[in-house]
Amino acid sequence: MFASFGFTTHSFSQGIVVSGTVTDNTGVPLPGATVTLKSTPTVGTQTDFDGNYSIEVPSNQTVLVYSFLGFLPQEITVGNQTSINVSLEESAESLDEVVIVGYGTQKKEEVTAAITSVDVAGLQKIPTADVASSLQGQAAGVNVSTASGAPGSDPVIRIRGLGTIGNNNPLFVIDGIPGDLSYVNPADIANISILKDASAATIYGSRASNGVVIVTTKRGKTGEPKVSINSYISTHTVSDNISVANRDQHNQIKLEAYNNVGVTPAPYLTSGAQYADSDWVGEYMGSAFEQKHDIGISGGSEKMNYNFSAGYFDNTGTVINTGFDRLNARLNMDFKLLNDRLKVSPGLSYTRENTRGIFEPIGGGNASFSPFLDIYSQLPHKAIYDANALNGFATPPSELGSGNPIGLGNLTDRTNQDDYMQFNISATLEIIEGLNYQFQYGANVENTHFSYFLPTYNFGAQSINVNPFLEESRSRTNEWTLNNTLNYRKKFGKHDLDVLLGISREKSEFRSVGGSNNTLASDQLKALSAGIGDESSFGFNSTNTLQSYFGRINYDFNKIYYLQASVRRDGSSRFASDNKYGDFYSVSLGWALHNEGFFESDLFSQIKPRFSYGTLGNQLIGEHLFLARIGSGGQQLNYPFGEGVSQNVFVGAIANALPTPDIQWEETATTNMGIDLGLLNNSIKATFDYFISKTTDMLVSVPIPSTSGITTFPLTNGGNLENKGWGLSLTYNSNSDKDFIFDVSANISSSKNKVTKLGVANESFTDGFIEFNNFPTTRTEVGGEIGRFYLFEADGIFQNQAEIDAHGVQPDAAPGDIRFTDLNGDGVLGDEDKRYMGSGLPDFEYGLTFNAKYKNFDLSVFFQGTEGNKTYNGVKMWLYRTDRNNMSTDLLNAWTPANAGSNIPRNAFGDPNNNIRPSNYFLEDGSYLRLKNIQIGYTLPEALISKVALSNARIYFTANNLFTITNYSGFDPGLGNGGTFTRGVDRGFYPLTKSFILGVNLSL
Repeated sequence: MFASFGFTTHSFSQGIVVSGTVTDNTGVPLPGATVTLKSTPTVGTQTDFDGNYSIEVPSNQTVLVYSFLGFLPQEITVGNQTSINVSLEESAESLDEVVIVGYGTQKKEEVTAAITSVDVAGLQKIPTADVASSLQGQAAGVNVSTASGAPGSDPVIRIRGLGTIGNNNPLFVIDGIPGDLSYVNPADIANISILKDASAATIYGSRASNGVVIVTTKRGKTGEPKVSINSYISTHTVSDNISVANRDQHNQIKLEAYNNVGVTPAPYLTSGAQYADSDWVGEYMGSAFEQKHDIGISGGSEKMNYNFSAGYFDNTGTVINTGFDRLNARLNMDFKLLNDRLKVSPGLSYTRENTRGIFEPIGGGNASFSPFLDIYSQLPHKAIYDANALNGFATPPSELGSGNPIGLGNLTDRTNQDDYMQFNISATLEIIEGLNYQFQYGANVENTHFSYFLPTYNFGAQSINVNPFLEESRSRTNEWTLNNTLNYRKKFGKHDLDVLLGISREKSEFRSVGGSNNTLASDQLKALSAGIGDESSFGFNSTNTLQSYFGRINYDFNKIYYLQASVRRDGSSRFASDNKYGDFYSVSLGWALHNEGFFESDLFSQIKPRFSYGTLGNQLIGEHLFLARIGSGGQQLNYPFGEGVSQNVFVGAIANALPTPDIQWEETATTNMGIDLGLLNNSIKATFDYFISKTTDMLVSVPIPSTSGITTFPLTNGGNLENKGWGLSLTYNSNSDKDFIFDVSANISSSKNKVTKLGVANESFTDGFIEFNNFPTTRTEVGGEIGRFYLFEADGIFQNQAEIDAHGVQPDAAPGDIRFTDLNGDGVLGDEDKRYMGSGLPDFEYGLTFNAKYKNFDLSVFFQGTEGNKTYNGVKMWLYRTDRNNMSTDLLNAWTPANAGSNIPRNAFGDPNNNIRPSNYFLEDGSYLRLKNIQIGYTLPEALISKVALSNARIYFTANNLFTITNYSGFDPGLGNGGTFTRGVDRGFYPLTKSFILGVNLSL
């Protein structure tokens, strides 16, 4: 079937016919393997579906070259042989040359777009709970940040920075079907490709404006069953801590604060009573145990292959009553039918996750709800435990206030259970030589059960729950995808053509129901119907659909000149009928200069400049926003009718959103210029890309007067954004010594955005609130980046009254207070005196990996870091207020006349000068260099493991987050990056941990 495909055939007058079979090293036939004459590479043939070939050669001196994608080529001189069977060895380096692209694959040499293939084998050596975390620092232009260190929390992935003020999440495609990356076990992954520019991503259209992460999972190979077992155990500790005052330190700071403003101290400070000296932070956070166990079984015959895997993960959490566990299983199968012309590939995966956690204001909102800020500021005088109390936790005496967050945290039952199943099946039929039709169907089903139970407790007048409270909700998400594609590939001499046409349909349904009851009859009756009062309930459902048509053409001439063009038309139910469809296109060019006949170089083995331009869309908004919407529920919407005391109450409804029928697609146009270089026979490789993206018709919420009665701001296409940057990747591989080999890889990238239009009248947006709505720290407006820090300028400490009088704009200041600059010179400190002071986005970020192997020992070291990003230390700001229950130990060194050299403002109860107003006093350099992980492994000798029926056995030790070099004084400069407008604002989050891991890899 494959004979002579794409090759010129010759008949030689005294030729010799050579035939045989090409297989892999396990004896599996390799259909489509090429057999060419070394002297004339354009003369050759390809093997059929059984790996058989036949070729005529001019003489017995002819050298035949056998090659297949992902395998090492092999050269054989014909000699007297007329039958030559060849076994090709799989090559890890060659496998890296296969790039997963939208709806197919390409050889690396054919790629003209900005695509990064991730070293999956390297990632899987490092133990990790999720795929996203393992991508941090591994690819230029891909930022993986940590919103929270809580077990089970999802890292935030951004490809080439921020392209919109709305949803910046990339599209994740799992085995050809859009899905959720967080449910994929890292051990199941075979390949990861990251599509970064429009040329690569246009084939996915409206869902790809923020980039695409394509993941394929492992599939079976023909041969005897192979079993792999990977297991590790780990301990986690909090890598750093916040230093808060103990009892005596607290008394010193507090008394000084009262005395400095002439206020009578609180009675507990002067009564002489013997109070506790509790370490609230130490009791709240401790160590955690983590374990992960995976098993995989794969194999198959010539007609059927299979790969089954199962895994279990558990992390007990470093914070009380938190934790995360996951159980997953996956089965992939491949069947060959109709004389191998039809391939059917079903796949099924299931994941169950249980999260025991706490509420954290990660994306935005009021940071004062952070449980960590609450625990940091707990009064050390309060006892934590009381053996005589009913629940074992102490209630503070009235003079110490209320609350016991450790008691409340232990008593609270807050759980979330997710069940996620993904099913997909594809069928690929070879219609004629080079023409294939593929049908693919995928379904994702997610069921979530959330439960939040508060028992009866009494921790003082302001922290009491008389009746048990229960809230429960259940949600279900169904997603269906149907793809139909035709793919034609043909080689005409020096011309290679690859054409793809397709139709795709997607549908998503979401439904949630829930309720709460705050008057349960007993702590033991955890059911909504077990209350003695009224229940409240809620429900929500939505549906959206996407219909798409797409096509792509790849062409190359003589492996020198490359052209790719793509187009996609998407129709979305999220827009009104007149704006339903969006058209997106791209074109890219590549020139393999190293393949030109005139090119000769001992230094350069590859020089390939690339250029691309394309457009993408964004439709990641709510459902049916083009329609007017009404809402019901809530006491203010219910109306009594009738007379007397007992009136009938009817549920009412009001308009809560205006129609916006004119909204349409966001559109992003991206220009990319890049170059791929290979030096010294490709032992050194480099890739550089520079890009400019311009987003127009950005979807923006427009404020309207509250007197309208409308509670939801309408959307409009009222924003434009420009994003530009660059990325550089370098790799070096050394195979000079059989006993010692090593490789080094590094990447560095940068991106900067600028808002060029915002809203109807160029409105501004504030966020990054630390405490209530009068403490925003970031601002977004035309002319600058998204979420820049917008703060007062602190200008040192007042040393005497004369300086205060000369300054003249801070009437409540005293010596020891912070001086703030009156930028506009109007004699009053107001918002007009704030200025922009950088952002949480780094100037550049980087990663550096070193791998080495000496005989049976292996070593891996990975550094990751950022430079130029700012971090607003909201925790420090919170703990510098002396009217908190507790404060930072920094305040022991606060300014006094005897300590006039201190840069810490005086302790003043009530903060009359408002020293903690948002200013650059709390803005710090968030740059850091982190030893992300280091691993040492040892592979047991074959002579030893063969005695116990093992084909491979390796043990290893890993340390994660071993140290971080940074000037940031808080927990971690990488925390708090969950929101678009709040990046770099540390508002008190679940801390990152340092971990030590012992693991084993076994193969049977």
